[in-house]
Amino acid sequence: MKIQLCMAQTGGPPEANGLLQWKAGLVASNQTWCVIDRGLQLVPVWDIILSSHRSDFKDPLQLATCLKDSYTALTGITAQINDGEELLSVGKEERLFLDDVKSWDISDPEEHLKKLINITQLLSQETKSFDTWTNICLTDLDLQNFLVNTANFCKKSSIYEATFIKSELRRLLYPHRSRVTNFPQAHSIMQWILQSESEQEHINISQFSEFIKILNVTKNELMAVTAKSESPEIVEEAQRKATYEVSFSLGCLLNYLREQGQPDTWLLLLSIAAGAGYHVVNNTFRYLLGCDELDFLLTEMQTAQDKYQELKSICSYRAQGFLVLTGLTATVRDTAVSLEEKTQCLALIRHHMGQSLSKEVVHVLTKLGEKLEKPDDWENLEKNLRLLIDGKYEAIVFSLQMGEVKKQLQNLFHEKKQPREPHDNENSKSEVIENGAFLELLQRLGLEHYYPKRMSKANFHLIHKTSVYNTQPRSERELPFYFLQKLMVLDYRLRYLVLKDEANIESQVYPEASNQENEACDPYEYIFEDSDNPTNPSATNPRPHIHPMDIQMAVLHCADDFVRQYILTKLSICQFALPLLIPNPCNSQIEFSLWSLSQIRKSWQEAKKSPKEEKTNYNNQQMCHVSTPIVSFIRVGNGFSASKSQIMNCLLSKRKHDVFFHRHCRESRKDCLLMEGVVEVCWFCPGGEDDDGFDNCLTFINLHGDAREHEKQLTFLQEVSSLIVVLMSISDDNKENQKVVRDLWQSSKPLICLLDDKERTMANNSVQRVKIGLRNRNEAELTQELTTTIKRFLELSGTALNLEDCAQIARKQGFLIDEDQRDCKEAKEKAEVLMALLRDTKISQMKESFLPLQGELWHRWCRKDKELYHLREKGNRSIEQQKSETETDKQNIRHQQLNRAFPLNDLMQCVLEILKKQSKTLTKLYFLQWLSMFLDNLTTGHLEKLNEKTKTLWSQIQTEKQNAPKRNNLEEWQNEIEAISAEITNCTLGIEQLLREVGQIYEALEEASPTKDVLFLSFPQIAAELMIAGVPIELMDGDASYVPLKWVAAVFDKVAEKLGDKRLFVLSVLGLQSSGKSTLLNALFGLQFTVSAGRCTRGAYMQLLKVEETFMDELGFDFMLIVDTEGLRAPELSNISQNRDNELASFVIGLGNLTLINIFGENPSEMQDILQIAVQAFLRMKQVKISPRCFFIHQNVGEVTAKDQTMEGRRRLEQKLDEITATAAEQEQCSDVTHFSDVIKFDANTHVYYFAHLWDGNPPMAPPNPRYSHNVQELKSRILETAKEKNSRSIMKISDVKFRVQDLWRAWLTENFIFSFRNTREVMAMRKLETMYNNWTWELRSHVLSLQNKLVNQIQNGKIQTFRTSTFEAPVTEKYEAIKQELEKYFNEDPDSEILVQWKANFEHKLIILKEALISDSQRKANELISFKKGQEELDNQMSGYEKELLERSRELALTVEDKQLSEEELRGKFDQLWKKWVYDVSSTLPPITKPDIDVDSEDILLNHFKQEKNMGDILKRSSGEKFQITYEKHVKMTKKYFVLKRQLEVSDKESIKMTTDRILSRFTETINNIQKQQRDYNPSYFHEILRIIDEEVKSAPTGERYTFTSDYKIDLTLHLFQRASKKFNEMHEAFKRANDPVNYLQSKKDDFFMSFKISCQGATSIKTFVDFLWEKLTPAISITIRKKMVPNIAGDIRATCPAFNGNRANLEKHILISLAEEENFDNYWQYIHDPDLFFRNYIKSHIERYCSDIGREKMKTFLQVSLDDIKNAILSAIHESIALAVDKSSTVSEWLVLFCDHLGSNLIFPRKDLISIEHQEIKDTEFLKKAMTEALDPAMKRAEQNYLSMSAEKMAPEIEEMLSKHLGGCWKQCPFCKAICTNTLPAHDGDHSVPFHRSQAVSGWKRVGTDHFAIEFCTSNVASDCFFILEDVQKYPYKNYRQAGGEYATWSITPDSSTQPYWKWFVCHFRSKLEERYQLKFIGTGEIPDAWTKITKQNALDELKKQQYSMTTKKPQYLNKKVTEPEQS
Repeated sequence: MKIQLCMAQTGGPPEANGLLQWKAGLVASNQTWCVIDRGLQLVPVWDIILSSHRSDFKDPLQLATCLKDSYTALTGITAQINDGEELLSVGKEERLFLDDVKSWDISDPEEHLKKLINITQLLSQETKSFDTWTNICLTDLDLQNFLVNTANFCKKSSIYEATFIKSELRRLLYPHRSRVTNFPQAHSIMQWILQSESEQEHINISQFSEFIKILNVTKNELMAVTAKSESPEIVEEAQRKATYEVSFSLGCLLNYLREQGQPDTWLLLLSIAAGAGYHVVNNTFRYLLGCDELDFLLTEMQTAQDKYQELKSICSYRAQGFLVLTGLTATVRDTAVSLEEKTQCLALIRHHMGQSLSKEVVHVLTKLGEKLEKPDDWENLEKNLRLLIDGKYEAIVFSLQMGEVKKQLQNLFHEKKQPREPHDNENSKSEVIENGAFLELLQRLGLEHYYPKRMSKANFHLIHKTSVYNTQPRSERELPFYFLQKLMVLDYRLRYLVLKDEANIESQVYPEASNQENEACDPYEYIFEDSDNPTNPSATNPRPHIHPMDIQMAVLHCADDFVRQYILTKLSICQFALPLLIPNPCNSQIEFSLWSLSQIRKSWQEAKKSPKEEKTNYNNQQMCHVSTPIVSFIRVGNGFSASKSQIMNCLLSKRKHDVFFHRHCRESRKDCLLMEGVVEVCWFCPGGEDDDGFDNCLTFINLHGDAREHEKQLTFLQEVSSLIVVLMSISDDNKENQKVVRDLWQSSKPLICLLDDKERTMANNSVQRVKIGLRNRNEAELTQELTTTIKRFLELSGTALNLEDCAQIARKQGFLIDEDQRDCKEAKEKAEVLMALLRDTKISQMKESFLPLQGELWHRWCRKDKELYHLREKGNRSIEQQKSETETDKQNIRHQQLNRAFPLNDLMQCVLEILKKQSKTLTKLYFLQWLSMFLDNLTTGHLEKLNEKTKTLWSQIQTEKQNAPKRNNLEEWQNEIEAISAEITNCTLGIEQLLREVGQIYEALEEASPTKDVLFLSFPQIAAELMIAGVPIELMDGDASYVPLKWVAAVFDKVAEKLGDKRLFVLSVLGLQSSGKSTLLNALFGLQFTVSAGRCTRGAYMQLLKVEETFMDELGFDFMLIVDTEGLRAPELSNISQNRDNELASFVIGLGNLTLINIFGENPSEMQDILQIAVQAFLRMKQVKISPRCFFIHQNVGEVTAKDQTMEGRRRLEQKLDEITATAAEQEQCSDVTHFSDVIKFDANTHVYYFAHLWDGNPPMAPPNPRYSHNVQELKSRILETAKEKNSRSIMKISDVKFRVQDLWRAWLTENFIFSFRNTREVMAMRKLETMYNNWTWELRSHVLSLQNKLVNQIQNGKIQTFRTSTFEAPVTEKYEAIKQELEKYFNEDPDSEILVQWKANFEHKLIILKEALISDSQRKANELISFKKGQEELDNQMSGYEKELLERSRELALTVEDKQLSEEELRGKFDQLWKKWVYDVSSTLPPITKPDIDVDSEDILLNHFKQEKNMGDILKRSSGEKFQITYEKHVKMTKKYFVLKRQLEVSDKESIKMTTDRILSRFTETINNIQKQQRDYNPSYFHEILRIIDEEVKSAPTGERYTFTSDYKIDLTLHLFQRASKKFNEMHEAFKRANDPVNYLQSKKDDFFMSFKISCQGATSIKTFVDFLWEKLTPAISITIRKKMVPNIAGDIRATCPAFNGNRANLEKHILISLAEEENFDNYWQYIHDPDLFFRNYIKSHIERYCSDIGREKMKTFLQVSLDDIKNAILSAIHESIALAVDKSSTVSEWLVLFCDHLGSNLIFPRKDLISIEHQEIKDTEFLKKAMTEALDPAMKRAEQNYLSMSAEKMAPEIEEMLSKHLGGCWKQCPFCKAICTNTLPAHDGDHSVPFHRSQAVSGWKRVGTDHFAIEFCTSNVASDCFFILEDVQKYPYKNYRQAGGEYATWSITPDSSTQPYWKWFVCHFRSKLEERYQLKFIGTGEIPDAWTKITKQNALDELKKQQYSMTTKKPQYLNKKVTEPEQS
């Protein structure tokens, strides 16, 4: 049979790659179900064939086997056939059996029932289940009929027979019948069986306790049967009986409960029973109950009933929540309750509980129970039910609310975007250019790829090289870019931008350069020659330069709509005419520029109508909406001497500015390709002056070219114009021209004919028709006449249109309107929909209705947030209580914001939909611009009225102040102005307010939601995309004057996510209000900051500007971030603290790499204001190591052309800066600063700029001053030059800017900048550096330890007698240099290298100090060892003499038995006979040893040390010194408080005393252990060492000047320690005596001497003995070496693998805190708080022990194997090389032993002198020696390995612990307020001590003065508050200036911080009673624990601890010591 198997995945989610995922997908959607899921596992196709399709195949088993094998081969997964053969055989048997059933007779039911029982057992054994019996047999109709008939027959039988039959029927049907759906009679049979049995038993259960009793008895009986019986049948019968009894009892109880109306208890018990398989309908269990099921029922029912009743007595909804949850989760099996079962359970509860369910439960079930399709839905329901049980209904309501919010956001942000159909006017569509001349022009300009409309702002709105190098274009292709760059800086000379061929120019100017200079020449000679003939043939047809207007029009044709708008807006500011109708150069279409002109605003003032008028009518409007008379100028005919455009310029500009380009303009030429048919527009705006040409605003339109040739344009102008002015000639005989003029003459529109060939005004002028001659006319006279005529005609006309009206006419005439293209039109429609929503609302209420989050709620939140930085005690409430309340208030406000925000109102819904769903940035920009315009139009009128009202009131106030300064009206008017000001804020509505609302929604979601959802990030993503697109984004909310930090940070994150973490150069501007800051920035970089009169900018805005890619590397950054700020000293904010401006300046200057200080004019008072603010800010930056630069810009100071003219001004400015700096330095307490140049790098010649007036004349018709544009370009170049010069360290990345904003803002909030500033970027860099330094120092330590071990080995081996520092230093220095190179590389290549450089020298210095310390330590140890060895030399020589003598005697003895073959026993006997005599002879010659009297020494030293104490002798007699017990009255003396009152001993004092004593005892033990390790003899100096330890610790004890230790303390403690030491010293002396006594020494060498004797006797066979002896000596040395090698390896691996030890100290602190919380052992906490050093050592020790005994066992085996291999290779090498040398030199054994020991070198401690006993042997067979040594190597190594493995962890731990402790110790100074531990990794670090998070002062036992109330404040809260503390001298110190207290206070850096770890709050709450007991204080009064603290769970605390990154929250590591006493807070 050939079978081909292929696999395909079908059904469910296509991405699923596992069973669980696949099943979850099938559950979620049943649209593609293709496989049947039978519950626990998927059924293979071969099992389906065998079970259901056997008849379809000839050999189904073979087919199934082939399928299974193919599947295994294909997938590699082992598969099985579920008893295929058995299934087939079972199937045959069951068919035969069922056929047999048909013939059964019921007359003998017993026999047939037995057969059925046997069949069920057979089937269950063969199929391992009852499925076949249930699914096949019981569904058979014949079998069903038999069972029904049997039951009927039974009813008539005897009781005995009936009982048996019932029993058998129950076995057959129970519990299987509940799974059979087509056997309804089974239920009645079972009812009959159970009913009749119950009738017999008469059981009636009505009490829960009765049922539990039955359940208990049943369980015990079943357990007894199960334990005794081995027969499955007996156990099954017992289970059947138990199942029946429990079913019946439970049924009785449930019936009773239903009858008694207790549905809740009924449901509770039923739910638990259902979890064990109880069938609700049939009242039976589906399966037989076992012991586990019965135990589940018993335990669960009891527990649940107790819990339910308890909850019911407290709160009904909590009890009901428990009931529902129990129903959904109760199950005896490991698998969870299925979704189907949960659904049934929920339906049952709802049905039976009905109206009795509480509203809270109904609310939860309604909100969450309606749609329960996915497992997640059920999990969510169960989670909320648990909250309900805990009584947290409010949390549920909020959780449900957040669910709705997320659902709405899901719909909003995740809806699929509709695919867009491409359409004709898409800008990206290429267009074939058929106009050859136009194509050539585009190619010359390099614009061919941008046509049509494919040039975006991104193509040119960049920082380009030309921005620095103000060069001229080098080719025509550069002309468009230069045009746009000049336009950006408002240089109207862009009109003269051309590129000429210099050679052609020269040849035209000097046609023939004759050499004969004096050649005679007639000046009239060429007058009558044909001027068309070229003088110089070579100059024929030179290529003309490109016409300036062709450059402008070509750029416009290529520009997209936004670039066009940008260009025309800038051209308008330059007072140039703007294209209104633009003919397409490639076809006949004409485009009307409505969108492009929509952003143009103009200001004007209409003249006074009468002299009595006090004011003029001021206007500032968008010109597209302004209806004015339109005056159109056209030309009919060609070749006129007059220029129409020039005449118009005379009308428009007093200075004859070339508004319209004309033939006489510079660089103009005859041929202009793209201006033909162009209609330009310009507005005349009066200035309200008497000499204005026109009184009102007018629109002037100019048609370029002959009007006859542009019929469409002419028709349009005729319709829109109020007046037409025609330039014509009377003598023109062109009929078509004449027809055009006649048509105009006969039209109803007024007409002025300018006659080029006539000299005066013609007669017969009608009312609406005038002819004016132009020839030989005076220009001024003509202008005046034309002006007068136009004014007269317009007075009669009365028609006025705006651009939008004109656009309607243009549409009718078939023109294209730029506004009508699809994207723009759709965006407009969307914006109009929003405006329809707004128009129905009152303007002043729009914000409150549609943008509610940024109003009062946000302002309240800001006030509350600031309160956290200015806390002060109020009444009986502590700082922390207030802080907690404030935090709660902030949280509540965020909840209120959420309630207001969701569901989203129509406005925000639409805005977010458009901004999020639109994939094209262009569409979003269209929408925002339309919306901005509409909002402007909606609010402008109302705002103007309010401003007018304010001005009127202000005038009245000023008048009244002069007349009657004390009148009540003043205050009323002032209040009215305040009210109007608030209304103006409410009525100001723009895009920035909409984005601000988006930001507030995000902040509310982030802060209020307990979990962070990725959906929330869609909000900042919107802002990030707009920011990248060039839209200014609000950095500081101008209305609230607050930075929404979370929002700003999220926006920066999203920008970094989209662009990468790019480098930014931050440029900010600072200046007084209305000094031209925004105008300057816009001119510098072509930005879009709002510019208008009055208070134009509120808050701060930021905008991104990209650097051109080829310029990025040269500049050193990728983007420039430009920050525009509100003006300082704003009159409307005069009632707000002046400090606001100072802090804003600090914020802006701190943020910027370069700050432009903008000064309007040279007004001394203005300069004083701005300079004072700026200098103070720069001074602050210097103190926090931020290095900004600044340029001073003097605007509007007149025409300045040379530096020497401004030199005096520069000198005065520098002098003023120095004066202000000295004053500011005094205020900021900076004594080293006297000049401004001390603060920042400043050069008055290059850092001060004088700007000309912006306007060249009087606005509004004045063009920009070219000098201003030149100044702008000059400044821009200098800014970028400075940016290039800036140290790369100061260039921040996007993420750095984010942190800088956060740091600066938090510092600003405290109003104490220097004290509060924390540079997060530096902190992060420092933390990384500390971790790296940690690794480097470990590497160096490990290397030195390895060298040290080798050195010790050589000293012990006698190879080194003198330590040479240079020899040891060389390899250490080599390693140090390698590490130094790594350090150098890190400092150079790390991304934060520019920050790190400031610490480089410091860390290099520390590395040198460490190197020198390690060398010095090694030198000390080596010298001590050498000294010890030398001290032993005399003794060693003496021992050596004894050895030689005994060896000689042993040799002599050997000679006497040399020829005899003696056994080892006989040899031993001979040797022992003489040994005793030899030893006796030696001992008899020894001098007697004097034993030192240690007790006498001890007593003498004590008496001498305490000789000033009286009765010291008596004390020694009385005291035994056995024990030492602190007695406070005797051992401690309290100091006097306030010099009068005696202090009381506090708990903290007792703890301090205990800690000092423990430290002394610990140091004593450590010292004694070290002395013992040295194996030296006793020395009296050891007692003096103990005295030194006691003196040192007592002097350094942290007594806080509250107490002192008495002399009794020292005496008693010294006696105790001397007593202990004496015992140890006696033991030492005995050990030393034993080790060094010659007799003892010789006795220890007895075996060696015997071995030597034995070798001498054995002759040739002695090599084996010789080798054994050698290895016996080598094995201990190997063990020692293994241990030395293993210690650093294990320590290194623990450090690498244990997370607590592989980072910096903050990381270690975090792991310690987590460990403590998990253990919850208060005593451990107590030690950690009061003796952290000891705790830390114990913590390391416990990790080592755990590692050695558990997690590190396998690693240790690896290390051991590596060490063994190293040692083995060293020994093997020594064997081979030494024997080879010995053979070459014919060496003796003695010489070979020297060679062997030399080759072992420093690898092992193996002194040659230990081998004296065998050195005399003669071994001739060196090969055999080598073989024997080599063969013995492996067994010896194995023994060494076993020895090591048998060593306990406790023995290895001390050395490993010492190594890790030294490395990880760091600084252990504790905060004087809260005992938080300094987290600096370096023990003796520079700078201040600091810690990432301080603790509640209650942790260290602080209390309120004069009370027993705990002080619960955190240090970071106190230093942000106005509280104070007192020292011993009764001096009060404000916490804000805590350093002034000196001592310890001055060495700690504690920064104000509103964030504190929940960890210590949880600790205080959790161990409240323990703390009260230990400190004898109470948490009451001001020490009462805030409610919010009590809600913090341990899990909350740990989650927050794990989440917090130390490097993100703490100040640059500054670290310190010392301690404070009791605080008094006020």
